[in-house]
Amino acid sequence: MLPAPLRLFFVVVPLLVAAGALAMAAFPRRMTSWQTRSSDGSTRTIEPSETRILMMRVTGVVVAGLALLTLFASSAILP
Repeated sequence: MLPAPLRLFFVVVPLLVAAGALAMAAFPRRMTSWQTRSSDGSTRTIEPSETRILMMRVTGVVVAGLALLTLFASSAILP
């Protein structure tokens, strides 16, 4: 039997990964846009392409699914 802090680690880490991945899938523009500053002090935002947005959404959903699978598998395998 594993000690409680180690079991808690196997629960908390997949939940944090799943939350970050779902945020990546839900808000891809906010997470991938860059702001540049020119020498005269003006700022400009660089927006990602539609293909990158789609791939971020797909990747976020896949990573969240794998993290949740890890969460449930670890609770089923580890006592």
